[in-house]
Amino acid sequence: MFYRRSTLVLLLALIFLSFFGTLSLSAWMFPDNYDWRYRVISSLLSPRDNPRHYWLAASGLALTAVLMLPFAEHLRRHLQSIAPRMAKMSAAAFTVGIVALISACFVVPQHVHETFEIRRLHELLGRTAAGCFAVAMLCGCWCAWNGRAQNSSAATVFWIWLLVTLLPLIGLFGSEALLLLTRLEPSWAGPIRNALRHSVFWHLGFWEWTGAVAIFAFLCAAVFLMPSQANVKS
Repeated sequence: MFYRRSTLVLLLALIFLSFFGTLSLSAWMFPDNYDWRYRVISSLLSPRDNPRHYWLAASGLALTAVLMLPFAEHLRRHLQSIAPRMAKMSAAAFTVGIVALISACFVVPQHVHETFEIRRLHELLGRTAAGCFAVAMLCGCWCAWNGRAQNSSAATVFWIWLLVTLLPLIGLFGSEALLLLTRLEPSWAGPIRNALRHSVFWHLGFWEWTGAVAIFAFLCAAVFLMPSQANVKS
C-alpha cells in the first residue's frame, strides 16, 4: 500500500500527540516529580513507580508504535531504487523494532520475577527496539548517501539523518563505555565518572528522550524532504 504524504503528515501529528502528549501527561501526574533528564521512560510504564497512571504511558507508547508501522513501507519504497537490500534491511529492522516496542509496553518493568525465564525482559525488549531503530536509521543513511547523485534532496536528507542518528548513539555508547571503564579501570576512569555523574549526559534517561526526538525527526525528514512519489517498482 502506498501512503500519500498527507496521510503520513497526519500520522506524524498523531505520533507526536500519542507519544509526547501521553508521556508528558503521565510525567506530570508522576508521584515523584518525574524529571526526563534523569529518569528513564520505563519509570512511567512501571506499576511500581507510577501505580496510578502507568497504563496511560503504556497505551500511548503502544499506540505510537502502531502508528509508526506505515513508515517502514514508506522507507522501503523510497530507498529501494538506490540500494534494494539495504532498503529492505532498513524496513525490516524498523518493523522488528516496532514489534519489540509494542511488546515492551505489555511487559511490566520489574526485576523481581522472571518472565518467560528472563528476569529483565522489559529492558531486553526496550534495548532490542532501540537497537533495531538504530540499524534502520543507519541503513537509511547509507541509502541517502548513495542516492545523493540521483536526487538533489538526498544529500540534505543524508546530513539530517546522520545528525539525528549519530548524536544519540555517540552519547549513549560514550556513557555506557565510560561506565564499563569505571568498573575495569577505576583508578583513572573514576575521576571522570565523578565529574560527570551529576551531568545529564551521564544518565540513560536523557539519551532515551534524545533518541525518541531523533527518531521523530528522522521520520519528519523522510516525509517532508523525500519526493512525494517514488519511481520504483512495487
